[in-house]
Amino acid sequence: MAGVALGSVGATSAVVENASAAQSVRGITFDRVLNAADFCDTTGQRDCSSAIESRLTDGTLIKFPKGTYKIANDIYPGGPSNVGLYSEEGAVFKIPSNQHVTVFLNKGGRNVLFEGIDIDQTADGAFGNMKILCRDNAQIRNVEVIGRAPNADERLDQHILADVYDSDGTSIIQNFKAAYGGYLGAYRNSAGGIQATPGHHGTLKIIDCHLEEMANNGIYATRNDGNIQVEGGIYRNNDVAQVRLMGPNSYVRDALIEIDMSKSNNPGTPRKMRGIWIETKQSKFSGTKNGAYIENCTIIVRDSPNSIEGVDLDETGGWLEVNDCYFVIDRNNTRAITAYRPEDKASNYPKAPRPWDLKVTNCSITGSAANRESIKIIGRPDSVIENTCIQQTNTDRDGVTVVNASDCFVGNSTINVDGQEVREVDTNVQTTSISTSGSCPLPGDSSNDSTSDSTDDSTDSTDSTDSSSGSVSDTASTLEVISTEDPSELTYEFTTSGEISKIFDDTRNSAEENNDDVSQNSDGTWSVQGYTGNGYGDSYAFEGELLEFSPATGPVKLVVDGQEVDPTTLDDSTDSTSGSTDSTTDSTSDSTDSTSDSTSDTTTTHEIVIDGEGRSELTNYEFTVSGSVEQTDDPGEDNVSDTTVVGAVGGGIDSFDYTGDITSFSIDGPAAVFVDEQEVDPTTLGGSSDSTGDSTDSSTDSTSDTASTVEVISTENPSELTYEFTATGEVTKILNDTRNSAEENNDDISQNSDGTWSVQGYTGNGYGDSYTVKGELTEFSPATGPVKLVVDGQEVDPATLGDDGSSQTVETVSKLTIDGMGTDELAHYRFSVSGTVKQIDDPGEDNVNNQKVRGATRRGIDEFEFTGQITSFAIKGPARVYLDDTVVDPDTLG
Repeated sequence: MAGVALGSVGATSAVVENASAAQSVRGITFDRVLNAADFCDTTGQRDCSSAIESRLTDGTLIKFPKGTYKIANDIYPGGPSNVGLYSEEGAVFKIPSNQHVTVFLNKGGRNVLFEGIDIDQTADGAFGNMKILCRDNAQIRNVEVIGRAPNADERLDQHILADVYDSDGTSIIQNFKAAYGGYLGAYRNSAGGIQATPGHHGTLKIIDCHLEEMANNGIYATRNDGNIQVEGGIYRNNDVAQVRLMGPNSYVRDALIEIDMSKSNNPGTPRKMRGIWIETKQSKFSGTKNGAYIENCTIIVRDSPNSIEGVDLDETGGWLEVNDCYFVIDRNNTRAITAYRPEDKASNYPKAPRPWDLKVTNCSITGSAANRESIKIIGRPDSVIENTCIQQTNTDRDGVTVVNASDCFVGNSTINVDGQEVREVDTNVQTTSISTSGSCPLPGDSSNDSTSDSTDDSTDSTDSTDSSSGSVSDTASTLEVISTEDPSELTYEFTTSGEISKIFDDTRNSAEENNDDVSQNSDGTWSVQGYTGNGYGDSYAFEGELLEFSPATGPVKLVVDGQEVDPTTLDDSTDSTSGSTDSTTDSTSDSTDSTSDSTSDTTTTHEIVIDGEGRSELTNYEFTVSGSVEQTDDPGEDNVSDTTVVGAVGGGIDSFDYTGDITSFSIDGPAAVFVDEQEVDPTTLGGSSDSTGDSTDSSTDSTSDTASTVEVISTENPSELTYEFTATGEVTKILNDTRNSAEENNDDISQNSDGTWSVQGYTGNGYGDSYTVKGELTEFSPATGPVKLVVDGQEVDPATLGDDGSSQTVETVSKLTIDGMGTDELAHYRFSVSGTVKQIDDPGEDNVNNQKVRGATRRGIDEFEFTGQITSFAIKGPARVYLDDTVVDPDTLG
């Protein structure tokens, strides 16, 4: 083997590094292979980050023997290609206390490998992540994050940021496990799982991963035009969403999606949990995208303080196909699927282009949830529910509700519910061959094998969860782990010298198909991590000897071949078999009840939900509480100031946690209000003011004699016309059933902060909308196209509206982007404009005060929309600046 002397850095004072000849790993050819033990301390006492970084040049693979490697600083070699960090023996990167470290950042390379190295962030305040922002063929495989991400004083990134820059490139994340997650409820101040940023244009495959209890999404991949393909894996109890994506070549397939906080020991409280969230942030990238697939998944919603639904097809989401999936929905007021009305979320989050239909086929929906319905579809024409079985017989539960959506079909299905099988609101639904009795298959039934191969965390032993595994001989022993108290929760682990398989016999002590983890260890032994309780148990068959079991005491009985065994008699100790063992509550039996009703001496937390129920009409609301209040759906969307909230909701849901009492509440639209999951009359809350309908009734008393009539008419057939206009006084709809009548649900009227009123509307095919307008009509768009604007019977040229009649009053909106380029060094900036400015990436993150902005970014992107000119600009730090998506020299601004 050829060797090259590369110097002496690391554990000893004089080390000769031997670089072996070229080698291929995972299809990547490396020119040289280095042994990390030649230049790193393998006991974790001395920092190895700079020694690794300096050697990661093009064509270099560094192999890490078994050991612990202290990583105290970011490893950022730039963008080399054909580079890798690799361990066959089980190396660990150890993050020191109170350090936030990127253990590997590659920006712009190709053929990049990170495999077999775990990241230990168990030290107080420690956090480690990876950023693989490559052109093509990055591979992250067989990596576990050990320990929970902290609740930090600053924003933390996801555990993995992964982009594929080339549109025809593909990267893979496989067998990545981070089951300790982050601090639930901390959101951006604790970690998420995997994220693709606006730089992602290719295909990212996420295969057989296990992400649990993340504070900021399990997978967050909606801000790009690339493909996200999730295959297999476990996504459980992640805040905001388990998986969040969209795209015509994007999908979630063969995965377990679960919300069940009875399986969690997380110290935090989640803000709002969804299963799979189909949405897009179109303003984050060029062009548009649409569609997604959910196939052969098991989606469970059981115990959660504030979950929304199993599948959330967002207002910005396009078409969606859900095929061959099992849903178990036990939480009251929670739907299996909600398909919200397509509409823009402010100017920066436009809805996806057509089509917008939802198709659900060959699915089963069961569970004990009461109230609402199993599936709700709002404003999505041509949607189809077919060959699907719904069995939800608890009180006031409907099957399928369709609202204002034409040409929809529900048929060839079983819908066994307490309420209506199909409820139609402002539409007619074609129905045929609907059976109203009968049972539906449950997850794990022989008719479907959706998750049997995707829930085993071991790399190669995908059949280890099969109770009839051919490698278990007739001499195998039977082991039962039984909880002895009710109520109780029991997390257990054990190790054997031979293979373990689960026993599925539908008894009280049957193992769980998807919830208990069986894996083979590197030394040939086998281990189980399981969870049960409430007097139930789990059963296994195993070869060889039972070596270790924990806990040794507690509400547990261990039975081997029918004989009770004292766990303390096993081996030399009763400790867990591995310091890196995942102690999260990975699973529970279906019948295990939650025992985490953590009522304490502290002030009780309540939840209030304002539900737009899919309407396009905007509802404004304001309320005050006597204690504290915090938004839990998407923090920052509405204005929360001390104890008062001022907000608005369209077709979606706004939710808040609060303490104390609601002291005042007002609402001016048709949204429903829920307090602690019970619908309430808004007028009963804190001396409420409920003016629902005042702004939409054409006969409103506030319309003065000087009001004008405004008609917006589309002039072509076929055509589609989206329009906006602003007036100095109040605007109300004219609902008169004529060809130009306004729409009750489709056109939005809102009052602006400056007292003006605005309308966002939609019409077409020669039809129009009519309004009563007080004051003056000041702006209208579009100025051209298939549109005619008529005021008090006289046609008006939209271009004449404005200050002097010579031009349109709508100012040009520009976009300013400050890109941290994935580096960890903070870039501070400040600027001012002559017009208006607002943040559009995550409003509230940086300081926007009238016409001035002061902010900072280190890894991500800050974006602002402004009118007028940039009058001053200053930046300090490594960031790139874009004006209207074009790179500019910051010195030329202002």
